[in-house]
Amino acid sequence: MPSDGGLIAVVPVRGLPAGKRRLAALLDVDDRNTLVRAMLDDVVDALTSAEQVDRVVIASRDVAAAVEASRLGVDFLDQTALRLGYNRAVACAQSEFSDADALLIVPADVPLITPDSVDLLVASAPVGPAVVVAPAHNGGTNGLLLRPPEVIAPQFGPSSARAHAQSAAAAGEAGVPFREAQIDVWAFDLDTPADLRWLEETLPQLPAEIAPNTRRWLASRSSDG
Repeated sequence: MPSDGGLIAVVPVRGLPAGKRRLAALLDVDDRNTLVRAMLDDVVDALTSAEQVDRVVIASRDVAAAVEASRLGVDFLDQTALRLGYNRAVACAQSEFSDADALLIVPADVPLITPDSVDLLVASAPVGPAVVVAPAHNGGTNGLLLRPPEVIAPQFGPSSARAHAQSAAAAGEAGVPFREAQIDVWAFDLDTPADLRWLEETLPQLPAEIAPNTRRWLASRSSDG
């Protein structure tokens, strides 16, 4: 799959069907799947509308994710043969798009991001080789800009924002310039019941253009309950 250069936003998708198992005490399988799709819609909408992004790709080993990519009108990187693991999925995308100018790795569960916030993250990168992290509220990584695409290995997981910074410092002979993009809407990702409760309380107070699909999912859940 040639990249044609530019900046490619890659959205690794795991867990279609039956993702977000930490929410199983609150949501059944169907509700979790519709939530995953709603958040994916919001993430892809933000990325495709961002001026700095040239192409959006969903990367997954899940057949259902290929259907979502087709529905959303974005490309799909088939990882059916790939062993499980988020970092393996990202590394596969790095290799696949190694000739791109840069990659922006964005999880599928950061529904609050907007086109402007995507452009702001990209614009925060220094000229030339760079690593930019949008940190999660818990120290994870909710956005990872890599220029060039294979400049460091991915280390998503607990405390990954720090791990990515350390990898950038150790890259090459003199390290690679690193930036931490502290952008409020990038800090939230939905994994736990506490995250869902926070979103239910906070999203109605945010501008209507933020997370419209996730907002509709929440409204539907409220009306059903």
